[in-house]
Amino acid sequence: MYEPSDDTWLAASLLGSVKTSLRQRRLKACADIGSGTGFLGLYTLVAGICEETVFVDVYDNALLNTRLNIDLNGLGSRGLVVSSTEGLRDSSLHLVVSNPPYLPGVPSNEYEASLYAGARGFEVIVDVVREAHRLLVEGGLMVLVYSSLSNTEVVEGEISRYFNVREVKVKRFFFEELKGVVLEKKSGGS
Repeated sequence: MYEPSDDTWLAASLLGSVKTSLRQRRLKACADIGSGTGFLGLYTLVAGICEETVFVDVYDNALLNTRLNIDLNGLGSRGLVVSSTEGLRDSSLHLVVSNPPYLPGVPSNEYEASLYAGARGFEVIVDVVREAHRLLVEGGLMVLVYSSLSNTEVVEGEISRYFNVREVKVKRFFFEELKGVVLEKKSGGS
């Protein structure tokens, strides 16, 4: 399971911007897709951004870790932990946060699956963007992190189909650039 790191802090800083823009109001229903430890979803609850958050991950270890973290923070009644978004209704969420795997590569184990987004480096990200579009209400927000190693042309092309970009933050390393974005679902949807 992926532990919080620079990309997590980048997403958290963007969630801070979302909180500021809400001016003391809370969003009713949110999701952390690819929750891992649950840090970002917990942040949405603790910071008062969301009333309730659904934590989604495909791995049992991540789901257990997330459930423990929710309970340790006394947020059990406000967090639902699930292994898939299939049961969530279309246009039912106000915010989706995701720090999905974004490195090119094919995972051979559960830990690598938290790092590698597919052979071309964007497959998981594109799936998450499409699923967020399905789940969000019109005007709903998405906070997403991806890397310059993710084939940004494909990722940003997919983003532009469904979302308007509200904010961008970049963290540079000598070998890559992490990009965090706040997106708003386009009206009329494609």
